[in-house]
Amino acid sequence: MTQCMARDGGRKQTLIAIAAAVVLLSTGCGSAADLGEGVREKQSASELKPITISAALDNTTIDDFTEQTIKEALKAKYPHITLDLIRPGKGTTLAELITAGMTPDIIFTFNGNLANYRTKKLEFDHRELVKKQNFDLNRFDETMIRDTRVSSPGDELYGIPLSRSFHALYYNKDLFDKFGSAYPKEGMLWSDVIELAKKVTRQEGGVSYRGIDPGAGIIWISQPLSAAAVDYKTEKASVRTDPWKQVFELVKSMYKIPGNLIQPGHTPNNDFMQEKNLAMLASMNLFAALETPTKEGLNWDVTQYPSYPERRNVFANASVQVMAITPTSKNQEDALRVIEVAVSDEVQKKLSADGQITALKSDAVKAAFGSGKPYLKDKQIQSIFKSNPVPYPIASQYRSKAEDIVNKKFALFRDDQLDVNTALLQAEEEINKMIETERLK
Repeated sequence: MTQCMARDGGRKQTLIAIAAAVVLLSTGCGSAADLGEGVREKQSASELKPITISAALDNTTIDDFTEQTIKEALKAKYPHITLDLIRPGKGTTLAELITAGMTPDIIFTFNGNLANYRTKKLEFDHRELVKKQNFDLNRFDETMIRDTRVSSPGDELYGIPLSRSFHALYYNKDLFDKFGSAYPKEGMLWSDVIELAKKVTRQEGGVSYRGIDPGAGIIWISQPLSAAAVDYKTEKASVRTDPWKQVFELVKSMYKIPGNLIQPGHTPNNDFMQEKNLAMLASMNLFAALETPTKEGLNWDVTQYPSYPERRNVFANASVQVMAITPTSKNQEDALRVIEVAVSDEVQKKLSADGQITALKSDAVKAAFGSGKPYLKDKQIQSIFKSNPVPYPIASQYRSKAEDIVNKKFALFRDDQLDVNTALLQAEEEINKMIETERLK
């Protein structure tokens, strides 16, 4: 009897075990709750179908290092996703891709370009997708999110920030040593820079040395004062103002330092990096371009961008490089996963070390800035963080052409062919005429 009961008990246990095995097999080896997070992730990864996310560049650049860094991290975290970065060329510009019915899943562009996507029906509000996938926007620098939303009529988020440009003052240490002058320093006003430029602008040994170049004429210097050539609300010229007059007179005072006017056929970057006859250059991120000149003997350093007394520690518009998912993408969730990897601490730290301003708040990521470039080791690169960009403006669609007109009128004023009031009056008249003509097209 006992043996029979034992045999019956054994059969029951065996049947229970077999039944449990059948249940496990029929349910795909149990629920995620039963198996634990790690097993669930392995199972999910093995079942995901390979997918390619296409991305196009529009008025921005992605260097090889950035592309490879993102792709390597993407492969490690989401091996089923492949990023196909389409660089602009014959037949592969964003416009041509759209015309060919190949609208990409993601567009790499800059924040000032997002407004142009409204008429092209390329705007996609990321907020619901971000919420659905628990994508944490609190990790980002608030100013970058703010400037990404610059084209939003409400609180829409039409892209995710990747990095930001910056402005800085670069200087040739050898020229300051040669002429016995102190180097530029943090916290300088434009008036200080002009006085310093006078000390290192001269002719010596048959060479003309210039003290300062503003880098892009008057436009960058106008931006901290929020001086716009066109009022985006009225679509009328807005150049007959005190800020524009101040900018015209300030930049002219630079060029009027005897010997400081740039020569025909020259460019500021070439004068600074190749000719080595420019003592100070106010410009954007030149770190990558400075690697070769450094190896060739350019003894340079960098410091905080100069500012106005009424706008201390504020520099010009800083374009935010953004990644925008398109509304027609059928792979929006995986597209956001690509973006998630691109803005991860791991990737952002590597890009920061390569000399890119991170989109994140992280102090650790910021501290890595430039550390991957040996030739930046002894440079005062942290000084660039002493200033912040002016809030990115909502711009008129006629901004670029209007600024061209302003630049031409400034050149006439600089060369004493017009007084400042006449130059600005003529600029206003020509901008308004240009806008009327453009509207009729």
